[in-house]
Amino acid sequence: MAPKKKPAAKAAKGAKPVMKAPAKKPAIKKPAAKTSMKAKASKPKEALVVPASLKALEARVVNLERRPDRWKRVATMLKKELPWLHFERFLASDGSKMTIPEEEVTAKWNTARNANFADFYEWAFEDGSTWMWAADAPEEDDQWRFTEDGDGFSYVRDAPSFHQKPAFTGSLEKKSTGEKFKVTLRFAQQYLNPGETQLMSGGERGCAHSHRRLWEFASKRAEPTLVLEDDVHLGFDRNGDKGKMNGKVFTKRLAEAIARAPEDFDVIYLGWSGWRGGNFKLWKEDDSGLSNADRTFIQKAEYVWTTVAYVISQAGAQKLLQLATPIDQPVDNFMAWQASQGNLKSFVALDEGDEDSTWAGGIVDQFDFQGDSDIKKSDGGHQGDDAKDFAA
Repeated sequence: MAPKKKPAAKAAKGAKPVMKAPAKKPAIKKPAAKTSMKAKASKPKEALVVPASLKALEARVVNLERRPDRWKRVATMLKKELPWLHFERFLASDGSKMTIPEEEVTAKWNTARNANFADFYEWAFEDGSTWMWAADAPEEDDQWRFTEDGDGFSYVRDAPSFHQKPAFTGSLEKKSTGEKFKVTLRFAQQYLNPGETQLMSGGERGCAHSHRRLWEFASKRAEPTLVLEDDVHLGFDRNGDKGKMNGKVFTKRLAEAIARAPEDFDVIYLGWSGWRGGNFKLWKEDDSGLSNADRTFIQKAEYVWTTVAYVISQAGAQKLLQLATPIDQPVDNFMAWQASQGNLKSFVALDEGDEDSTWAGGIVDQFDFQGDSDIKKSDGGHQGDDAKDFAA
């Protein structure tokens, strides 16, 4: 769930995110045996020197058995761009077709832990009723004309100090009647205390279960493991007008990130969105010990979303398995929360064009399947990975 931004569904006045009833659970179906694939030895135009730190790295690519089209795309890309990488298909747990034990992944989760880091800001009328989520508010649509006062609200820029700032206000006009209203931005406190209970979708549960199984695999390997989801993408436009990402640049920056990470790192996110070194939400200091030179390649993660690509150490996998009793949030929330609480030493890999104001970055992106996702979100579209604006 990654740097690509997906506009959230619009919330009606006073509405809360709609909870869909979970599908009935069929009998358990064990994932079929995984298919092994090693990149063919093809000679690139320029000989690619593989750093020693990457030679022992193995990748597992999460892919549903019923989606061979997605496997074909990602396997073709990896063979072309990363001929040095040994990777295998890792058949995902299909939450729509198998029964996932609730002692491993819960069926419900509560927003209380996620809310401090997520985009739960809403515009409210003077009588206290809700007009619309801030992330959804348009300047104009079929019903409304909306104008923010002053510089307006930027989630990435203003959320860390929201409660210390003067109130954000705006003017609203109902087009059908010409009525005018004043609205004020507020944090939807009910999502923090006591929190809202959400049903995890089948896709979210399957995704979490797949990553849990991958942690079991990684916990048995002495060397770090590269976890990839099947929508990982390397041919994207890099931040800062640095051109297209490719295997050569990816390899170089991945090697630098691993080499510069502390020896006891747990997770390095290769694609991410959220709060991290240079752009913390609640943390005040960076205790990572990274030098200024290191921070051009890697930063400490406070709370970041997306599990499209990450390197996990043996110790990191073992920690997550100890904490996953059960996984009680969508898996990217779960991993992010553990990092924010100091239970997991997580980092983000930076590309050359990533700056402190960059909300979504890294050395991979998500392939745009134009809405063709097997994972439906349960959070009403208000995780931080849906943020649409950047710090000014």
